Amino acid sequence: MLTIGTVTNLTTGANQLRRWRCGRIRMQSGRLVSVEHRLMASRPSIAKVWWQAKHGRMRNDTCYLDYHQPLGMPAFLTLDYVHAGKSAGYQSFIGSLEILSEIARLRGALAIVAHISNGSISDRFLRRCGWQPHLEDWAGRHWIRRFYDGYPEIDLGRFVASE
Repeated sequence: MLTIGTVTNLTTGANQLRRWRCGRIRMQSGRLVSVEHRLMASRPSIAKVWWQAKHGRMRNDTCYLDYHQPLGMPAFLTLDYVHAGKSAGYQSFIGSLEILSEIARLRGALAIVAHISNGSISDRFLRRCGWQPHLEDWAGRHWIRRFYDGYPEIDLGRFVASE
């Protein structure tokens, strides 16, 4: 996928992040490396997930999260795909979710939605991270993180080098 811009500082890059419809958050060892502007949204498939789990998994503590704003729905972000290395820690994964929440705040998004296909991500874990079941009548595990009552306080210093 083509990267057409990069932000490494969320404060100075806030205006760019507000305009970008598609992006990738890159974390390494629990710290933000960059947020990349992507030309198109990532289109994950079960085949892609299976292939990367069997053959394409990174060996380091790297995690990236792809997201996009659906066309005609500026109040929502969609978490498309998370890819983590074999030694990626909890801090890298949680950090990518917190950075996504900060991007939602910058954009004024009301919610982030996701379809969780990985069975090792438990419902209990998702609830602890502030997510709620969504579209329970649909096939699959659909989750939403709502910001209707405001945005959570995020200690970005845990994930971002000094701003």
